[in-house]
Amino acid sequence: MDTVALSASVPVKVVIERQARPGAEQALRAWAEGLVAAATRSDGHEGSTVLSAPGSRSHVILLRFASAAALDAWEHSPAHEQLMRQADDVSTAGDMPLVRSGLDTWFTLPDMPAPMKPPPKWKMALVTWLSLLPLVVALSYALAPLQLPFLIKTALSTLIPVATLTWVVMPRLTRVLYRWLYPN
Repeated sequence: MDTVALSASVPVKVVIERQARPGAEQALRAWAEGLVAAATRSDGHEGSTVLSAPGSRSHVILLRFASAAALDAWEHSPAHEQLMRQADDVSTAGDMPLVRSGLDTWFTLPDMPAPMKPPPKWKMALVTWLSLLPLVVALSYALAPLQLPFLIKTALSTLIPVATLTWVVMPRLTRVLYRWLYPN
């Protein structure tokens, strides 16, 4: 994986797709769980998701790391190398693993095709700003009567919008704007 172009301090996400060999669906599921467990023990690991539809032989594994350097260390670890060899026994690889970093991770959906190129930066900035503005305005009105100390008020006014954007707003908005963000 070429992570040289990615900044060492920017969080990254790698997306791995595996297709179970006939009769090896359970083995692939166990392998994916083992991959996630091993990644969890790696420095810089920030989270994992395994997606597979019921009855599907395909598994998509998303691994998030704090930086490209942390991902690179994981990918060159003996545990990773052994797990990838084991994966070939029970499955075939999908497309090349895809690495995303920065704002473009907000614009990828695990159940939608992830184009090789992220959306243009101006589109990501515009959608992020249009999503963030109402959250910040509403939160400033909600926090004003509480008369909180500056540091606590600032912490809450940044934490709540970031969490809301990450887990609620951006996945839904990306789904709605997918064709505009990723035109053919």
